[in-house]
Amino acid sequence: MRICLIAPLPPFRGGIAKYCHSLALELEQRHELLLLSYQRQYPEILYGRSSQVDPDVRKETILGHFARLSYDIDSANPLSWRQAAQAIGAFQPEMVIIPWWVAYWTPLYLYLLFVLKRRGIRVLFLCINVYEHEGSRLKDLLTRFILRRVDDIIVHSRQELDLIRTFNRTASVKIQLLPLFLYDAPPQEKTGTGLRLLFFGFVRSYKGLDTLLQALAILKKYDILLRVAGEFWHDKGGYLKLIRELDLSDRVELVDGYLPEMEMGRQFSWADLVVLPYKKSITSGVLATAYGFRKPVLVTDVGGFSEAVEDGRTGRIVPPDDPRALAEGILWFLENRETDFAGNISSFTAEKMSWSSLVDTIEGFRGT
Repeated sequence: MRICLIAPLPPFRGGIAKYCHSLALELEQRHELLLLSYQRQYPEILYGRSSQVDPDVRKETILGHFARLSYDIDSANPLSWRQAAQAIGAFQPEMVIIPWWVAYWTPLYLYLLFVLKRRGIRVLFLCINVYEHEGSRLKDLLTRFILRRVDDIIVHSRQELDLIRTFNRTASVKIQLLPLFLYDAPPQEKTGTGLRLLFFGFVRSYKGLDTLLQALAILKKYDILLRVAGEFWHDKGGYLKLIRELDLSDRVELVDGYLPEMEMGRQFSWADLVVLPYKKSITSGVLATAYGFRKPVLVTDVGGFSEAVEDGRTGRIVPPDDPRALAEGILWFLENRETDFAGNISSFTAEKMSWSSLVDTIEGFRGT
């Protein structure tokens, strides 16, 4: 099948670029692929970080992975949108795949939907998120405005499907669990008998780091360490203050900043348990990354986490925004360390969280 994927790719940073690159590699093996990426993903004033690009990834390396890849789309320049549409028309794909995760993409995607549908080209949206984690009325309105106009959609949880059904009842929607991010992990660093917890990724209020700190304070008599590895988007000072107030300075280590893949591997190899104490969510690339390193997870019962965690086998599920329940979950891992979490994760993800199975789901739209 001739397929076009329009998506951010490395050297852009973050889980979305990693997701799209992994998907593109699988598509490249099985189909004739045109891959259109970005020369500029977001204007710097909107991104708010030091850089959108990973300095350890060379664009030339990524270009070498694919027969047809260009980095020509400027998300803020409509002239480049027209050029992208012309390139798609010349390629004559049977399907165009577009990832959706934030409302910023509304103008570009609206243009592409109009042009591609007029040319009779099938458009499939991959909803990494339906609504943004930190949304607003305007963002939610724009999300519904776009997704009402889409006929074929893949989501990563039952909750996402139910959300779409509230405003688009006619679309063909299929569920596929968020695929696994695979990494070459360094050897496990292990000393002592304590439990090492990792909170990984951008630190944002909905991710519940404050709840995790309160849970850790409940467990002061146990040998438990927490490492927070990732960029603070807001209120780093507030978290530092909470750590001092809870007397956790000797139990919490902050690794603040973007972590390239090699350093990320060191963080996950250090950890015994990856904790996602989110107050709200749908899916998380951190969970897929933890599984990629064969690390068990402690998650809250929000979004689609319950679909991606086998309670007691690949991790534990506890109520959200509840420090005591989170503390009890941590204690469960301390008492059940002999469980073969790595083996359980391998068997679970091989069946339900592979890039091959995602492409199988994409191919299923061909006959609908």
